[in-house]
Amino acid sequence: MKLTILGFLKKVAASVAPFQKLVLISLAAWVTHIILRVLLLFRSNPYGFPFVSKPDWFIFHAVCIDFLWIVNALVVFLILGGIVYRITAGKATLKAVVVKITTVLYAVFHTAILLLTLLDNETQRFLGGHLTFGLVDTYKDTSSIIVFYDYVANDLSVPYLQFVVLALMLPLTYGVYRLLCKWYRPSDGFYVKKSVIAMIIFYIASYLFVYFIWTGNARMTKLRPVVSLIYNDLFVAKKASGLTDADLGTYRTAYQNLWQKIEGNSDWEFSDAKEGNGLPLYRVPSAELLNSEKLKAQREMQPNFILVLMESQRGWNTGYMNPQLQPSPTPFMDSLAAHSHVWMRMHTSGVPTTGGVLSTHIGIPHHSRLAQATDLAHVTIPSFVQVLTTNGYSTHYMSAADPAWDNLGVWMSKWYTAEHYNREREDDSTFMDNAIEYVRDTLAKQGKPFLATLMTRSNHYPFNFAAGMTDEEKSRPLQERINVTMNYADRQIARFFHSIENEEWYKNTYVIIMADHGFPLGENGVSTMNGGGFSNVSWIPFFIHGKGLDAVRDTTPAAQIDVAPTVLELAGFAVPNIFMGHNLLRGNVTKADSVANDSAAVDSTIAPQASQALAGLSLGAYSGYAAIGLDGYRFIAKYPAQDETHIFADSDTRQENELTGKLQNEEGRPIETYLGATLDTLLKISDYSLERGL
Repeated sequence: MKLTILGFLKKVAASVAPFQKLVLISLAAWVTHIILRVLLLFRSNPYGFPFVSKPDWFIFHAVCIDFLWIVNALVVFLILGGIVYRITAGKATLKAVVVKITTVLYAVFHTAILLLTLLDNETQRFLGGHLTFGLVDTYKDTSSIIVFYDYVANDLSVPYLQFVVLALMLPLTYGVYRLLCKWYRPSDGFYVKKSVIAMIIFYIASYLFVYFIWTGNARMTKLRPVVSLIYNDLFVAKKASGLTDADLGTYRTAYQNLWQKIEGNSDWEFSDAKEGNGLPLYRVPSAELLNSEKLKAQREMQPNFILVLMESQRGWNTGYMNPQLQPSPTPFMDSLAAHSHVWMRMHTSGVPTTGGVLSTHIGIPHHSRLAQATDLAHVTIPSFVQVLTTNGYSTHYMSAADPAWDNLGVWMSKWYTAEHYNREREDDSTFMDNAIEYVRDTLAKQGKPFLATLMTRSNHYPFNFAAGMTDEEKSRPLQERINVTMNYADRQIARFFHSIENEEWYKNTYVIIMADHGFPLGENGVSTMNGGGFSNVSWIPFFIHGKGLDAVRDTTPAAQIDVAPTVLELAGFAVPNIFMGHNLLRGNVTKADSVANDSAAVDSTIAPQASQALAGLSLGAYSGYAAIGLDGYRFIAKYPAQDETHIFADSDTRQENELTGKLQNEEGRPIETYLGATLDTLLKISDYSLERGL
């Protein structure tokens, strides 16, 4: 006989009926989790800043996510309890015992999860990352408990609220449970059928809403429930911190030898000092470098810095990098690049935005496996900005996109004097209006050097965010639409620089323009961010315009990990650090007594001089893929398995001529073998360092 939906639901209801209290416990726990989510999302962090700038973009997902995992847990307990219940068929007393034990265990399970959820919420508020076994191991000593109490007492949101919630959370859950028990005792018995139907409908709706209707990886990472964190730590996460001492020693030697080889006549020495926390990356400047006249002259200049991070700015669609594309979508960038030191083979060191932005700041590629922005937010990792801030610079991070969305705000607050974001200024036009006013009328008048970092937004997928786009422009294919949004972003940064180029302080300012990452639009058969590490996602614009820098087209292999040491060179600071990158100006003598900057509105037809390339290295990790540029080649591999590899000439920036299997070294071995081993060594070292920190 054909089984109807109603008949199926009746059977489900009949099987659930003996364990009806589990359903009520689930609903009661869900209510408490909703309250905890509200207290997390709509409250500021302990330092007085919003935990998220758009809580309305998070709360509905949070409610659905919690319902999904609670129902999943309910099903597991029902299945296990049901199996044992069936085994005891005909034994009423044993059946009652099975039901009672299952109910108690389920209640204990939710009690533990609620307590851990509260702790995870507070960990996110204080440290910016989720609760993990690694974090517990890091802060397991009793002094951490004392520090946590001090944080709670000085919470700029509501002091001691955590303890109030802790005291009331379980009684509230029990009260809701008792209330549900009262409601679910009508004269004709427990309405389990209606409950099951309602829960199934809401489960399906929640799943569709979270995973198909309104998606977002950054949001999902921030809202990850405790059960998911525990499962990930136990069964999924494979961290480089598990390296044996012997392996670490081998990788350390290989990395340090390669770094010194690329650096050339190095003024840096690797050190085992305790300040380095045992990291293979830790190096210190020589006395000769510390006393160099070149750095002294740069320090005396006290130059300002304006760092512009362009959202999804592809080298493929940047005019001066791809002259075949006409008309150029980036005429202003082209004109400024013509009078700047330009690195033509610059690659991102991580994707998406979090990967590129963090790599730029800390000089280490993005972690090859972990969601670094959230999973490692508790780790102490210095940045070049921190060095500037410590040495008297006023440092400001300005973003058109919400930095709390992907947890970047947690990192920026560690390094910068202040952050600036307003959800009313998310278009690059209004964002630049505010940036112009603040930089020109506030920062420049503080009487101290400054760093202003600007993160744009309008050129973000699906490339229809630019204000004033016509319906016809929005309907174009992505490959054409990106030219519209890149041109819009280009016009906005042009307005910014035109508004400040005649200011006296601008003559003493270095302008750095680059991208956070590119974007794959079908080249090399890839159209998703996690589909490979080809140049469509990694090849980005990068140039520095300022006092003492000649107009140069530099073909040195470079990556975002090189930005930090390069900026500190221009600022005149040589400090112990863990940057994996190199100072890209180490072969360049900046002319401190040269004339002031050219106008930003320069003639783009002026040909920059060629540059003899330095030895260089480009390194990056890209959501399951990784790449290295070394010895004239760009090697890309699915990582860590390396069961898919590609190799191109480093000069083949658009990667149109694959060389896989066609090259051998002097020993007759494929070059891919050597580059693959080097890539693995470098990423093991970088992952280890990111997890350990200073």
